[in-house]
Amino acid sequence: MEMNEFLKKIKTKAQQNNLNRKDKRFQKTIGILKAKGFLQTNLDIPARTGAKVDIEDALWAGRNVEPRILEVLPAAIIHYRANFLGLDNAPKEIQTLLKAIRNNKKTGPDFEGITYKKMKHWANIPLKDKRTKPAKDLKVPKTLRLKHDTISKLQKIIATGNAKDLTSAVEEAVLKYELS
Repeated sequence: MEMNEFLKKIKTKAQQNNLNRKDKRFQKTIGILKAKGFLQTNLDIPARTGAKVDIEDALWAGRNVEPRILEVLPAAIIHYRANFLGLDNAPKEIQTLLKAIRNNKKTGPDFEGITYKKMKHWANIPLKDKRTKPAKDLKVPKTLRLKHDTISKLQKIIATGNAKDLTSAVEEAVLKYELS
């Protein structure tokens, strides 16, 4: 390939990239991710806290303009589900990935060349919005069938002031078990 042909391809790609950066799908997606503290950009794009974006538009923006969007998108969906529309129609790979991150699995599926480890990292960092917790700190609902005397022992833990409810009493007992 000649140098002129190579430069021509680069210029064409740069022009297409500039057009894609002006696309509403990219603008909305990057605005949400900027407002929520996932990405920073030197582009003049306002942060949009309450905006809603379709999952397909966010995926388009990640595939065609900024690949970092795909890296932080699962974390953004986990923490700010209300800002993303069409999650029921999202690709199976995304749904599997979200389930693995929510369940704090050590390994999970990669997505479009981005490792599970990188995507899980973003779900587990503290965000500037103090109302959201990292995915690893989210509570997972479980149903336990305990004997009556076990329940009474847990209630004694609550009565001593070491725990405020049954859940924290079980967590306290597990922690003591781990330390012994």
